Amino acid sequence: MSTKLDLTEINTRLEKNLEELFNNDRFQDMLDVMASGHQYSFNNVLMIAAQKPEATMVRGFKQWQTLGRHVNKGEKSIDILVPSFKKVEVQKINEQTGEVLRDKNGDPESEVKQSITGFMVGKVFDVSQTNGKEIPNVRDFIQKDLQSAESLTELYDRFIDRINQNDQLSLNIQEEAHPMETYGGYYNRQTDDIVINTAVSITAEQKFRVLIHEYAHSQLHHRENDLKDLPRGHREAQAECTAYIVSQYYGFDTDLSSTGYIATWAQDLNLAKQAIQEVQTVSRETIEQLNSLQSEKIQDFYQTVDVEMTKNTLENKYAISLEERPTLQLLDAKNGLVIYATVEQNERDDQFYLRTNTNRIVPLQEIDERYNVLHVLENKGELVKEYRKVEDFLKVTKIEDGKYAVTLEGGESTQRTFTKKAEGEQFIQKTALAQSLNTDRFLSRKQHKDTQHLQKLNNKHLNERLGSMLKQKNLKAETQHGVTIGWQLVKNPRIQSKDDLQQHIEGMNPNHSQTKEVASAFKQLQAAEKTKDKENELER
Repeated sequence: MSTKLDLTEINTRLEKNLEELFNNDRFQDMLDVMASGHQYSFNNVLMIAAQKPEATMVRGFKQWQTLGRHVNKGEKSIDILVPSFKKVEVQKINEQTGEVLRDKNGDPESEVKQSITGFMVGKVFDVSQTNGKEIPNVRDFIQKDLQSAESLTELYDRFIDRINQNDQLSLNIQEEAHPMETYGGYYNRQTDDIVINTAVSITAEQKFRVLIHEYAHSQLHHRENDLKDLPRGHREAQAECTAYIVSQYYGFDTDLSSTGYIATWAQDLNLAKQAIQEVQTVSRETIEQLNSLQSEKIQDFYQTVDVEMTKNTLENKYAISLEERPTLQLLDAKNGLVIYATVEQNERDDQFYLRTNTNRIVPLQEIDERYNVLHVLENKGELVKEYRKVEDFLKVTKIEDGKYAVTLEGGESTQRTFTKKAEGEQFIQKTALAQSLNTDRFLSRKQHKDTQHLQKLNNKHLNERLGSMLKQKNLKAETQHGVTIGWQLVKNPRIQSKDDLQQHIEGMNPNHSQTKEVASAFKQLQAAEKTKDKENELER
């Protein structure tokens, strides 16, 4: 049975849980839950850590039964927050034109959708409270593999190569020997460099830990982030917490030395929530990047999981056959990411999986669990005719007490909540821009009769989205320049106008090739705007 809560009750309960974790020196319990590998929301991390910090996988009573496991008699359930919905009648909208659809009499057509109304307390159980069919755990599999120094060194080297070879990143990682120093490494936010001191960090595990700590600094405290001005103790505590979560996930025992500063977060729970949520986001993204570098090994692991039911569901829902190797555009609505992936089949056991445009392996089970299919981009040699835009798929929904949630079509929550409606709309704008950039990346690699038509359509969407974010109406940038500017906006959501963009460019490393490319693209945008102004003046 679930119990309905209003937002005041929820916030009171969450703050009480957080306060108790601090007061009882159980802050580490919360980090352990984050390191479990499960994609819990921040609020549910608090709930679980307060009740059962050793939990690694939670499901409802009936969900465990469908997985072939049963809850042990006498086990106490764990409370988590579950969004609740209600059905509302809304007008049907044409996805291409945005106009209201009308029936033969000219009256607006309507449909029933679900809208989030609040949250319920759901009762769930951890896998340790159940028995039955064995459920393979990818985290256990990875931990066992990384016990080998050879495997860990390979992962360390591949991660550094991934960062250094990414033209979209200014971050650079290198090894240097500083025998007269005691530090294991450092991050220089002025140059955006990470240095691993090989005179101190010698073993594979030592270098890996230092790399994760300094990489956390680069993501949380770079020169364009507001967090860079926080006290040094705050920044070190965040980096250490991130490194702790990632290290624990991969099975490396580590301690927290910043517990003294972390304790000060209890004096300001709002600051504590912000700090921990930032840590959770960066640690998740880091784990996902590291796991993507082990995609082939992880795919071997997932071959032990029965995916036939998932395959049938995917084929029926999207009217495709995986044997035809379709390419899908996928939306990660929680993180505001858009990727595309092509279906592939393992020759050894004929199991299907998805290979993304970043060469990451996505198991079929992650479709609808983490990703939503926006389009079947290509199937049987034919490209999609029209694009379904992210703006038509995501909505900002008012919940309660002035809060707003970004929800999927049908009302399903993406677990993204904001205090202001405008913040939710900005998140959707950024995600929509990511769709344009991802679509351009797909089309640039295709040789097809429909490519030109689709590129023209996508460039139109790209200009609309750039113009909206930069507050420049009727923007007409060439595809190349629009894409270059678009990547900067996606990576730096604080840029909300042309002036912000110009300041951002002025603060970039002038000697970096990427800076010159961005500056040139921005110059082209300005030139196009001046030309348009002259044309308008002549018309007047």
